[in-house]
Amino acid sequence: MEAFDEGEEDGDVYVFFITGAGEGDLLAVASRVAALPGVPAGTVAVVSNNEAEEFGLGRQVALPLPAL
Repeated sequence: MEAFDEGEEDGDVYVFFITGAGEGDLLAVASRVAALPGVPAGTVAVVSNNEAEEFGLGRQVALPLPAL
């Protein structure tokens, strides 16, 4: 997995981009980050690709993921 930057502010939310692995692995990483102290409740991952017509479009996944 790779993080492209330190995150950026988009309105009232912070956005982080991760890539370089399959969707399941990327969602697992995002889930672990969402569970860190200081990360607010209501965190979501947006599953998208580089061909999306607009920033933030895609399927939203609530984080952290439920434990299996």
